[in-house]
Formats: sequence, C-alpha cells, structure tokens
Amino acid sequence: MRQSVALIFLFFIVLWVAPAARGQTIARSGIRLSRISYLTSNIDSLTRAFLKRGYHMKPGKREPGGIFSNSITFPNGCEILLETTNSSSSDDWRLQALRKYGDHISGIAFEVRDLDSLYGLMSMAHLPLSMMDSLRNVRSDSTVYSEKIFGLGGCAPLDVVFYSADTASRILPKPDSLSHHRNGVFRFDWVLLSAAPEVEARMRIVFDIINGWKQHEGCCDFWRVGPSNDFCFFRFDPPPKKAKASSDWLSIEPDAIYFAY
Repeated sequence: MRQSVALIFLFFIVLWVAPAARGQTIARSGIRLSRISYLTSNIDSLTRAFLKRGYHMKPGKREPGGIFSNSITFPNGCEILLETTNSSSSDDWRLQALRKYGDHISGIAFEVRDLDSLYGLMSMAHLPLSMMDSLRNVRSDSTVYSEKIFGLGGCAPLDVVFYSADTASRILPKPDSLSHHRNGVFRFDWVLLSAAPEVEARMRIVFDIINGWKQHEGCCDFWRVGPSNDFCFFRFDPPPKKAKASSDWLSIEPDAIYFAY
C-alpha cells in the first residue's frame, strides 16, 4: 500500500516538474539591455555626430597605443560606448574587426541579476557560450575580485554579452547631470537585429530563456525584454547583402536603434 502511494506521489511530481523544466526562464525583471557598443576608425567624427544630435558625451579610456573611448549615459543608467583602437598589433581584436567589417555596432550587453542561472539554462539549451568570468581585477583596497561575464558564441560582427548586476555596478558609469540630454532621450526603445537563419533561431531561444514578452504585429514577431519600467523591444530585419555568404551573421545596422523620450 505504501509503495503504491509513493509511486502515485512520484507520478504527480513528474507531471508537475517536467513542464517547468522544459520551459525554464529567468525572471523578466532580472535582465535589461544596459550597453550598446560602437567600434569606429574615426572616433572624433562619430563623437561629433552624436553631439550634433543633442547627446552629452563623457570621456573614457585614453590608452597610448590602445583603446580610446567616449560614452553616453542615459538617465536609467544604460550606456552607449564609442571605441576605437590605436594599436598596430595583429592580435588586437578591435583592429581585426575594423579591417573585416569597417565601422560597425560591435556589441550589446545585458545586465542580469542571476547570471549563474542564466548560464545554466543556456547551456541546457545547447547554445554556444563563451564564459569569461576569469577576468581578475583589483579593488582600491588591494583585494581581488572576478568579473562574471559570458558571451553568446557563433555570431559576428555583433558580440552578445551577459554580465552580473554586481559587475554592471562597477563597469557602468553612474547617472549624473550629463545623463540628461538636450534631445530628451531617456533609454533604448527598439533594436532591430539582422541575422542569418541559424543565428536568428538561436536568438529566438535566447529571448525565450530571458523571458522576453513575445508579440506579433503584421509579418513580424517582436520581444519586449526587461522589467515593466525599463524595457527595450527587439525584432529581426532581413540581413544586409554583405551578410549573404555568412552563416553566423548577426548585426545591428547603424539606423536600427531607436530611443525612448
């Protein structure tokens, strides 16, 4: 009798757990788009273009023979990062990317409250991932900490990166008076992705896992990613002609980012 009751109990546990395991996601409030990066061979020209559109600019890194950057911070703490490289080393990935793709939007980054859970769910979905949590840094008090970051593999020229909220608090600039722009932009609103079919299929899995609110209008699916007070919409555009021969293409074209006012 006890054995029969135990088997029945186990049967109902399997029925209850299995559907949840198949469709595990992270909390919608636990992720947001926090950075879009531009890679350019002429940072002065790109900086002037943003200034003319009413943005305030903050100076960033100034490394002799290395990275030169400026940034735009929004009132919600998100950022546009403008980068170039002064390196002549053939090992510099920025230099390699500029030679291969020219000036382009090089990356998007998501801030995640529970990064370990997200990494586990994406691994279970057999997505190609690159873990980068071995980046060791030193605090002002000489203690050492590791940045928790991982990226989605198998896509170019756009890097898709996820990092922990703790890491975001260290690498993202804090909003201040320069975060309020003359043009009234408050945050990212729409991002249009251009992807090869295989990459689009993978990104759809990503949107499911990060609990993007999927909607449909006209001929297109689109997703709202982020909490109710700080979200961004994503949808797919056809890939450009230059991408036709590439099976791993993922990009954001220069005119494919829209802002909320």
